[in-house]
Amino acid sequence: MTARAPDPTGCTRRELLAALAAGWLAPALDAADAPPTPPASPMNDAPDLHNLHPLLAGLAGAHPPRLSFLDPRWSDLATWQAAARPALLERLGAPPPPARVGAELLRREAREGFSVEVLRLRAEPIPPIPAWVLVPDGPPRRRPAVLALHCHSGRYTWGHEKLLSHPGEPEHLTRFREGTYGRPWAEALARRGYVVIVIDALYFGERRLRVEELPADRVQPEVREAHAAARAAAPGAPAWTTAVDRLASFYEHLTAKAITATGFTWPGLLAWDDLRAVDHLVSRPDVDPARIGCLGLSGGGFRTALAIGCDPRIRAACVTGWMTEFGRQLPRHLRHTWMVYVPGLRRDLDLPDVAALHAPGALLVQQCRRDHLFPAEGMEGAVATLAAAYAKAGVPERFRGSFHDLPHSFPPALQEEAFAWLDRWL
Repeated sequence: MTARAPDPTGCTRRELLAALAAGWLAPALDAADAPPTPPASPMNDAPDLHNLHPLLAGLAGAHPPRLSFLDPRWSDLATWQAAARPALLERLGAPPPPARVGAELLRREAREGFSVEVLRLRAEPIPPIPAWVLVPDGPPRRRPAVLALHCHSGRYTWGHEKLLSHPGEPEHLTRFREGTYGRPWAEALARRGYVVIVIDALYFGERRLRVEELPADRVQPEVREAHAAARAAAPGAPAWTTAVDRLASFYEHLTAKAITATGFTWPGLLAWDDLRAVDHLVSRPDVDPARIGCLGLSGGGFRTALAIGCDPRIRAACVTGWMTEFGRQLPRHLRHTWMVYVPGLRRDLDLPDVAALHAPGALLVQQCRRDHLFPAEGMEGAVATLAAAYAKAGVPERFRGSFHDLPHSFPPALQEEAFAWLDRWL
């Protein structure tokens, strides 16, 4: 019999049935008959979806992830991975791998301690993926390489720029990077001796939705004011960036619906792109294909979890600021981007189960205790699950979970911990 994981919601089957009855059979109330809404309170623990929460919590509790490595029926890591990884790939619904990945070199830029190759990765059926490869100075030799994944942060006009500086960049971009990261950390990794690849994720940077180019009469009413502001501002100016980011944030829901209508998923497309970057790295004569790492903050941390779950070529990784149990997110922490929801995934694997597919690869998870995007119990539970999975796999030393008294961020102190982890295992 399959072991049932503890119900994180505390909702019994009887409560679930009661919720169904309440939701389907209760008479509708006119606004005048409805009870008054209590004043908002920062201490209010009511779930975001109010009366619908018991139904959803009950469904989550009734269907724990059935392919978790911690289920007693799995005794062998390789056997579990052979069953769980195909399930992950199927849920992601990504396009099939291309026959090969080509790279067009657009230009090469010299920096202090490294050079930057500006590339276009070509892999049908996706249009070319803009990529920047940082190559350390020094005699040619095979080096370890890192896939550096940028965050979401509600900043769509920037992609790779969040991790890599550019001469003459706008001041508000520099301020954003300093506030979130403290420095362009892809450059710090290159100076440390790593070949580093950064791509613009789908919907960011060069691959963003150009919402400001929409005809005014085709813009959704909710964001017409932002559209007008974007059209009136100088491209790249702070007012333009703010308006375009507002538009792109609103249009996420339409983009997610359109991707779903194709039969694919947004997280699956992100993972597909990231693995094409790995394809490029392992093809390079200056990269040791047995020494590939991956790390990222926030949306980049989520992408890291997917990449290491899908691709065993990645040998060491760090997930910062996006490792939680999805069941724990239900009451008050679902206000995340559409890019992190994979339909049906949790019935097979929770996010820590996905990351556990990386074993015996080395994994560091960094959690920020003042990160209000996730409940503390979800972050702690995810780390406990991963620690138990790595112990069961016989490689407990290859996992570490570290907690920091910080808000949602990846400052230099955390970067140094992550870099030291890569140094140790690559």
